[in-house]
Amino acid sequence: MPWPGSRSGSGRSKPSSGEEQVELREQARLREDLNKMLALIGGMDARLSRIERTLEKLTIDVEDEARSVLKHRLKEVGIALEPTSLSLPDLEVNLYGASGDVCLIGEAAVRAGAGLADELLRKLDRLKRDYPDRLRGKAILAIYASLPMEDLKERARERGIWLLKATEEFHRPRELFTPLD
Repeated sequence: MPWPGSRSGSGRSKPSSGEEQVELREQARLREDLNKMLALIGGMDARLSRIERTLEKLTIDVEDEARSVLKHRLKEVGIALEPTSLSLPDLEVNLYGASGDVCLIGEAAVRAGAGLADELLRKLDRLKRDYPDRLRGKAILAIYASLPMEDLKERARERGIWLLKATEEFHRPRELFTPLD
């Protein structure tokens, strides 16, 4: 019986023992490279998990900070309101509260651009359309951002959104309340 791949079969001859050793060394080197890559990927996965946990903690921290600061600032203008979040089946609002004929609708972020103002306005429209019972006669639209980009500052001025952080108000509308009627 001829060796598989010998001249009598496919035109290839049986590898010599030297060629076999070269192939085995090549396979061993490839296996070693693969193991190094798997170890590297494992390390990257662990780092990404730590980054995700840190980011989640920062996000939760900025939302808690926003609730505290907004509660204090609202109290200064005579509004007793306890900001929380609002979780509905298909809508999440970071900052929400209602008292009497006033409701707070807002978002909180560490760093934010104009897109966050647009998102806030879309959420307000969704609340009007799908959850009008969550609204009151007047709304205070607010964005709490530790680092607001210039385009967000401009959009907040254009749209009458209260933009602030713990130590600074970037924009406070002359009319804090947005009529919803």
